[in-house]
Amino acid sequence: MAPDTPIDRVAVVGAGTMGHGIAQMFAQAGYDVVLNDVDEEILSTALEKIEGSLRKLDEYEPDTVLERLETTTDDEVAFASADLVVEAVPENIDLKVDVFGTADELAPADAILATNTSTLPITEIAEATERPERVVGMHFSSPVQMMPILEIIRGEETSDAVFETAQAVGEDIGKTPVLVEKDVPGFLINRINMRFWTEAIRQVDAGIHDTETIDAAIRRLGFPMGPFEVLDFAGIDVFEMAARSMRERGVALHIPDLLTETVEADRYGMKTGEGFYEYPEAGEYSRVDIPSEPQYDFDPKEVIAPAVNEAAWLLDNDVTTKSEIDTAVQIGMNWPRGLLTFADEYGIDRLVETLEELHERTGWEEYEPHPSLREMVENDEVGLASGSGFYEYEYERKTFDTVIYERREYTAWITLNRPDSLNALDERTWTGLNDALELAASDDDVRATVLRGAGRAFCAGDDIAEILSWDSTDDASAMVETVMKPAIETIREHPQPLIAAVDGVANGGGCELVLLCDLAIAATDSDFALPEARIGALPPIGLTYGRTSLGKKDIMELALTSDQVSASRAQEMGLVNYAVDSSQVEDVTRELARATTGSSPGSIEAIVDLWVDMEDELLDEWVDDALETLVARTQSAEAKEGLQAFLDKESPPWER
Repeated sequence: MAPDTPIDRVAVVGAGTMGHGIAQMFAQAGYDVVLNDVDEEILSTALEKIEGSLRKLDEYEPDTVLERLETTTDDEVAFASADLVVEAVPENIDLKVDVFGTADELAPADAILATNTSTLPITEIAEATERPERVVGMHFSSPVQMMPILEIIRGEETSDAVFETAQAVGEDIGKTPVLVEKDVPGFLINRINMRFWTEAIRQVDAGIHDTETIDAAIRRLGFPMGPFEVLDFAGIDVFEMAARSMRERGVALHIPDLLTETVEADRYGMKTGEGFYEYPEAGEYSRVDIPSEPQYDFDPKEVIAPAVNEAAWLLDNDVTTKSEIDTAVQIGMNWPRGLLTFADEYGIDRLVETLEELHERTGWEEYEPHPSLREMVENDEVGLASGSGFYEYEYERKTFDTVIYERREYTAWITLNRPDSLNALDERTWTGLNDALELAASDDDVRATVLRGAGRAFCAGDDIAEILSWDSTDDASAMVETVMKPAIETIREHPQPLIAAVDGVANGGGCELVLLCDLAIAATDSDFALPEARIGALPPIGLTYGRTSLGKKDIMELALTSDQVSASRAQEMGLVNYAVDSSQVEDVTRELARATTGSSPGSIEAIVDLWVDMEDELLDEWVDDALETLVARTQSAEAKEGLQAFLDKESPPWER
């Protein structure tokens, strides 16, 4: 877009960290720049830092860039021929008003006056001038030379031409502008950060979690740094000042005591050598060693939900757009994906539930779910799980009798749907599971498949009543050979990573389904068992294919005792990969499915084929023997007694 006035000469007011960084960016881009401050020593230091920064960059000739940059303490020299003035003095409204009054008096009538404020009202600053229509916000992020984001903020009277010129200039100096159409406290990035970071601090302040646990949980999502690492890097004092400023200007916000106490103790982060973490030397960057072990002990929805709630407010008030919000956090804060993309992944309905829990716990207005989020839930616009949320997604749903198949973008979700029978495996369910898996396997867009159960169980095992209904060995053999065995082979040979998401009971055949899957996530209150011997039968899959996951002692303990084992014990045994809180089972499963897409489809298929070939070589005859033995056992007198005792909720006659 063409600027309303050609911008050739830029005056930057304030030669501190932000000011000299802004001046460097403009000079690098070919603009003539004058850097203005009240003290020659400050200006001299700024020039030294600019030169040092330039000498670290291969793409610029330092002397050439420095020739385009002059310094002055004389306001008239700074402003007299400026096409654009960028103010970068400390966040003090009186100081900024004074600068703008002087710039308005001395700069050409068509010059644009921009402020780098991070929280103060553009409109209030513009009132110090006779040209409010030519005042605009240009909020750079620190360090300016490294951070590509630039917020362009419209004041109440900022003209379209000036707003567009600021955007064009931002792009010209190599920044990615995000447009903020209304002058609200905190603009865009700080409002999102405020909710995300404040909630993290509250969790520590309340003694619920520690900093390392929260940072580890956020890192697991693909963030390069957790919230406490970022705060230490950016400056805890800077964030505390921004939070206070937003609250003073009407934003509903409870500032955690921990934040205030940390600032009062002069623990600002890396720049003082201590913040939420300690550093070897003040002012020297040092990567914090965050252990990964507690990464599943904190639920990221706790910090994502308040940020999404704030984004909903920004959208509803026409402050900005969905794409600007997601660009801001990805480019400005180095998020792996946009905030609203995360919202759709987690599910708007589940984020609303999180907000309601926080609201009930505190009574604070800031947690009240925004009406637009509630409306999205009512309209079943909850994100990936419905095909529509903040964005639109590929979504397909089919029902195979007692099995539900959903394709959510690149992941197939297969749900055993007999909740009243704890998803027990009858003929219809085995057949439906087989058909759903074959559909997923035939779809080239499916990169991972999830298997889960509806209601309070994953799967309680085979349908006992149906087994009792088999009148003969032929009936049992027909079920095993024509229904169960083909489904087992379909599971084993599934070409995509197959992930069990266990939230509840996984007994008998349910436990064996978990053993057949490639990966498994379980809720911490889930239970696992192979109780077939208790009813006079045996676990054919557990005793065969289970051997590739578990050792003899573990398999025999499960098979011979019929005892339930906890999810944590199942993790120790190798039955599941991770045991997490029930609220995170779906999320960690989704994260694991996404992680597998980093491997090429061809490599995954080759890995699956090799594994299946290995099992075939080792176990084929063993499996056939186990299934034949199962058929025989189901028709034994002991099995008839055991099965009936189970249905009657009695102990089998052989139990002592």
